[in-house]
Amino acid sequence: MRVELFGIPRLAAGVREVAIPWSPGLTLAGVPEQLAICCPALRGSVITPGGALAPGFVFNRNGRDFLRDPATPIAAGDSLLLLSADAGG
Repeated sequence: MRVELFGIPRLAAGVREVAIPWSPGLTLAGVPEQLAICCPALRGSVITPGGALAPGFVFNRNGRDFLRDPATPIAAGDSLLLLSADAGG
């Protein structure tokens, strides 16, 4: 599956998007660790050493839903966007 990076995550990773493996039963809780495996530069600033999404970042699914619940199932065809949750003025 595809995870597009925007803002700070993109700057940290140096890439626009990352392909991570999808498997049945994948939930939002597993996505940050998969991203850190595929793109180690995200660990520390965007993904915690424990493999969770750092505070201040959020996933958006398919351009419609902001996801915060780690138990949220991720479907094979989902497209995720990782961005900073900070609002600007």
